[in-house]
Amino acid sequence: MNYVACAFEAAYIPSMQEAEALRVMSALAQSTRMNVFVMLLTAGETGMASGDIADAVGVPRNLMSSHLAVLSKAGVIASTRDGRSVVYTAVGGIVTALGDHLRDLVKQARGQRAVD
Repeated sequence: MNYVACAFEAAYIPSMQEAEALRVMSALAQSTRMNVFVMLLTAGETGMASGDIADAVGVPRNLMSSHLAVLSKAGVIASTRDGRSVVYTAVGGIVTALGDHLRDLVKQARGQRAVD
């Protein structure tokens, strides 16, 4: 089994499939979304409310909602309801899984030679 440690807990994450890897890379390939992801990693398990994220990044709240939806669909962030607010947290293990997937692709392309 492949266990990865994230900021919040150790969780089993199966080998990432190509479609999932592409969704994650696509979601993080935009500067606002990457900034949000890093901000949420920094916020840790307490996360941040969507309005606070929008204010911190300097993006209108309606536009931030679209960015958060892309990140959520890709599995990069998770949300929970806290009263009237939606609080978002980063899924740190997804980046580890993506890195493992990319390393596996490089190994396969190099004929199973070790990658440093």
